[in-house]
Amino acid sequence: MARCSDDRGQATSEYVALVLLVALVLALAAGLTSGGIGGQVLAGLQRGLCAVGAGRCPTPLDPGPDLAPCPIERTTSRESLDGAFDIVRLGKSGTLTAVRLSDGRVTVTLADGAAAGVGLTFGFELGAGGEHELEARAEASARIESGRSWTLPSDAAAHAFVDRYGSKATIGGQAVDLLRSRCSILCDAVGWRPHAELPPPDEQYMDHGAAARLQASAGPATAQASADALLGARQRRDGSSTLFMQLDVGAGVEIALGPDGAAPSAQSQAVVSYALDPRGRPTQLVVETVSHGGGGVTLGGSRGAARAGFEAGGGRVTELDATLDLHDPANAAAAKALVAALKDPFATGRVLRAAAAVHERIGQTGVVDRRTYALTSSAFSLGAEGGVGVSFGADFARTHEGMRLLSAETRLPGLPFLPRDDCRVA
Repeated sequence: MARCSDDRGQATSEYVALVLLVALVLALAAGLTSGGIGGQVLAGLQRGLCAVGAGRCPTPLDPGPDLAPCPIERTTSRESLDGAFDIVRLGKSGTLTAVRLSDGRVTVTLADGAAAGVGLTFGFELGAGGEHELEARAEASARIESGRSWTLPSDAAAHAFVDRYGSKATIGGQAVDLLRSRCSILCDAVGWRPHAELPPPDEQYMDHGAAARLQASAGPATAQASADALLGARQRRDGSSTLFMQLDVGAGVEIALGPDGAAPSAQSQAVVSYALDPRGRPTQLVVETVSHGGGGVTLGGSRGAARAGFEAGGGRVTELDATLDLHDPANAAAAKALVAALKDPFATGRVLRAAAAVHERIGQTGVVDRRTYALTSSAFSLGAEGGVGVSFGADFARTHEGMRLLSAETRLPGLPFLPRDDCRVA
């Protein structure tokens, strides 16, 4: 994790660059193919003619050594505990993620995070006699998260790993490990054994960033908006590493219908990753966008100072990512120019020219993957608040999210998007 520690010192100057970079990422994602949207439409028409007539069908890509396996299933379980004292907010979280690949392997990631920030609530009365009340809540926080990943050869091996170590990604499991580490002699005497020690990870990462939340309620409707910006680094066992920048933005509306309600939402994510080999030489630049769309239903209630809630939902997730091979000298020069330009985010013209050059190289030589997933999610929460002069409270939440691959396509240089039958069959 030495590289992770070194990278943290650069975060302050890079946060400003991140905001501008994400705007460029979204622009790049709109035209990741050399033919832009027209090329995608042409490929879609070709598949449609094939289905209903005698048109030529696109030949599925054979999964050769140059094509990475597809993530065909992803499950994420997360627990968080947040506390508030007046306007101060503190949080702790644990996350377990399992990703099944089309080649049969499964990657399991255990992560824990911490956050600290402030939150303010404002109330307004609108209309004659204050007949309408509007409440707004704003929060800002800084967060840090670290995680470790292991790639297992099969589903059975992954299940055995999670059964043995999964509790380390829960709030309760982390508390038990902390208590056990503080009473080694006494606990040894009474036979209280700690959780099993984790094996060396195949990859470990650390990220840090800032988050903002805004929530407004009026009558039965509650609107929410959020933004998260992250900088991080991943270090693999072979010495290679990846530096990444990420931005998440989301919006949603919850409409109360008696004790339950409806909650349509949308979320987008943009990520730029810069991969280095064990000798520190650039190998890949990856531009990725992820969009979530869907809705859900909510159930909730309160009694006194305590409250509880449950939410279930579903939708679609679309992932689009472009990979640029930096062993190509022209690609490497374009990527290097972009990284250099981002060091001075106020030089807008230079950054835009560098981004346009990367976009051109992606169109000419990049490999683009497009995947669509079915999404299901559920969340359960408990909370309480009170105060005598100063308000305080706590919230516990457990969420689960599952993604199942519906379709996968890859576009190689000079070709339209072609289906990945190896991923669909898997």
